[in-house]
Amino acid sequence: MSLAFPRWFPHAPALRSLVRADLRRLIGWGLFKRSQPLRVSEDVRMLIIAPHQDDSTLGCGGLMLLRRLEGVPVSVVYLTDGSASHPGHPTLSPSVLVQMRREEAEAATALLGVDHAKLTFVNEPDGTLDKLSPERRSALVERLAGVFRQENPEQVFLPYRYDGSSEHEAGFGVVMAALAAAGLRPRIFEYPVWAWWNPLRLIRPLRSARRVWRVDHFGYQPLKAAAVAAYRSQTAATAPWTEAVLSPDFVEAFTPSLEYFFELDPL
Repeated sequence: MSLAFPRWFPHAPALRSLVRADLRRLIGWGLFKRSQPLRVSEDVRMLIIAPHQDDSTLGCGGLMLLRRLEGVPVSVVYLTDGSASHPGHPTLSPSVLVQMRREEAEAATALLGVDHAKLTFVNEPDGTLDKLSPERRSALVERLAGVFRQENPEQVFLPYRYDGSSEHEAGFGVVMAALAAAGLRPRIFEYPVWAWWNPLRLIRPLRSARRVWRVDHFGYQPLKAAAVAAYRSQTAATAPWTEAVLSPDFVEAFTPSLEYFFELDPL
């Protein structure tokens, strides 16, 4: 079954938005019925992988917040520098974006209670994870393996491998290779980001994931929303552009209090 939108999917923006929202609700109901609550009070070493700075907050913001409220440490590794989000923008050059997106990540995670010392910025050029030469990929795998050995995580959270983003999918492969190179066997949890924009991509884990977990951060949605809004370069228009990089419809997909995670078999 193809996971691209089928031909019948409407082309009118307003109708497409309504159909997408209905699909999210339907598949979200299926995920809820299929899932079990994930313990957030468990004192384990937890590492979140984010190909781009906002991914971790969008997909795991509630989880990070609840873990920190329980006093459980949370570490985050950002794979790319975020420099390619505004191609052709007249004032936001790639170098400006690198600094801006790092500051946004620090502000967002601070709202979620994560210590800045627990953030690692790998700074691989944005937009290149799926185009790495064998030599560069090997170097990145080895660098990440060193980070993973130091962190020695018991749980690793990374974007869903069929998320619909070439960099998320490439990042998944790089992370799995680095964990193997480090000789580590943590529990692996995948979190959807762009799959919420095309909910048909979530049919696969709904049907075949070994385990589906959920985290409910009910009552803390305003804190997660504030953390998402901290990524102003992505969620707000950057003059002279009149539209945000992330559309309001996309951001709205992350306003419910439930986050879902798909667990892989052990490495």
